[in-house]
Amino acid sequence: MTYKKARLTRLNEAPTNAAGRYVLYWCQMFRRLSRNHALDYAVAVANELKKPLVVYEGLRLDYPWASRRLHTFVLEGMRENARRAKELGLTYWPFVETPSAPARGLVRLLARDAAVVVTDDFPCFVVPGQSAALAAKVEVPVFAVDGNCVVPLANLGPSVSAAAHLRPRIHKAFVEAWGHRAEVTPRLGRDARVRVDPPFAVWEPPADLPHFVASLPLDPLPAVQDTPGGESAARQRLSDFLARRLRGYAESRSQPASLEEGFASGLSPYLHFGHLSIEEVVERALDVPGPWTPAEIDVKQRGRREGFFCRDANVNAFLDEALTWRDVGFLWHSKRREDTGHLATALPFWALETLKKHAADPRAYVYSREEWEAGETHDELWNAAQKELVATGRLHNYLRMLWGKKVLEFSASPEEAYQTLVHLNNKYALDGRNPNSYTGILWTFGLFDRPWPPERNVLGSIRYMSSGNTAKKFRLGPYLDYVKRLPSIASVRAGGAASKE
Repeated sequence: MTYKKARLTRLNEAPTNAAGRYVLYWCQMFRRLSRNHALDYAVAVANELKKPLVVYEGLRLDYPWASRRLHTFVLEGMRENARRAKELGLTYWPFVETPSAPARGLVRLLARDAAVVVTDDFPCFVVPGQSAALAAKVEVPVFAVDGNCVVPLANLGPSVSAAAHLRPRIHKAFVEAWGHRAEVTPRLGRDARVRVDPPFAVWEPPADLPHFVASLPLDPLPAVQDTPGGESAARQRLSDFLARRLRGYAESRSQPASLEEGFASGLSPYLHFGHLSIEEVVERALDVPGPWTPAEIDVKQRGRREGFFCRDANVNAFLDEALTWRDVGFLWHSKRREDTGHLATALPFWALETLKKHAADPRAYVYSREEWEAGETHDELWNAAQKELVATGRLHNYLRMLWGKKVLEFSASPEEAYQTLVHLNNKYALDGRNPNSYTGILWTFGLFDRPWPPERNVLGSIRYMSSGNTAKKFRLGPYLDYVKRLPSIASVRAGGAASKE
């Protein structure tokens, strides 16, 4: 196996524990047992040390915005990982916290018996802090492995202020990275396959998963019925997109619509929770016109949106979203390990200055967080977008931009607007709590953008969007009809079933 060392970060300087009973892979965000660079590295270490490999995947109750929706999605993936681990002969220890079985200190306990600990280098949410805390408390080496993007983040250079600046870097590094993709199936040596008994009662997937989740002290926000978690569901969603929605993607992806009627991929929840590898997504998309090889790359189109990967406009358009725009968010977060929870630490100078200048401007409307959350505004289209988010866990990409702009325009302050958007997105969206979630929201306030004349009330030089202009640009009737068929926001928030789209 060829391993890309640029993906590896050592989090402490502890020596290998020669007496350790196993190599521990702490699976935090790349929650899959195939095409996983972190798992590949853990396998390589276990094979080299001639130690068993243990994969630990846990789920606590106290993560921010914990809910039945998020828990169900993760547990469906864990249930599938348990089955897959048996097929692979892999020691897999799933743990699900309950009030009678607390998780505190468990990873540290497992690390004490490990020779080496490997985990996921995910640059967002609670993961960096959890990994750093473990590395500081244990006396074994802890390595974090970047499996976020096709090109390792360390090979993409410094953060950029616009996608156009990152695109040529990705294109330049793509072929080399493509030759070092993760293994489809982990190459476990004989010693790595040796079974190890866990020091705790592993989670046994119940026959009635919804009943089990309902028994936990979680926000009653229901699971999204037609978006189950796990690798199989992820691959089915990918196959459906490539067969039915990729054709027309270049021209029609911005048209607001349901997942069934539109052209969006619907893959972001699976990429966020690691149930699907971006490498697999890209590989299968490239093969849609026919078996693809790097020889098809047109180097004359390097740095351009169209024409670089192949001659199919839809494939190129999709890959520009899946690679360039996705990588922009991951790279930005990977370079900013400090707090990015407030606008003052996240926005470019020009954006902060224009928002400050217009902070005291009168607002035509001012809504509270509760009014935003309940979809009780004067704007029919905004309310529809919020209803879609609450009921389905997704928000159409174009409407997500408008959704953010209106919260900025009609909140008491930019900082309040930002905190409202973070809360709504992270609570309801299956793909929230992600680098692209945060940078997408921050784009609303000027990140990765430029000043737009003329200066306007409240927004200043921040790009303006309106529901009226959106209605002129798109046919919104079918979208609004679709949203009307969804259950009410109030019923979903109370724990009612989320309807199929």
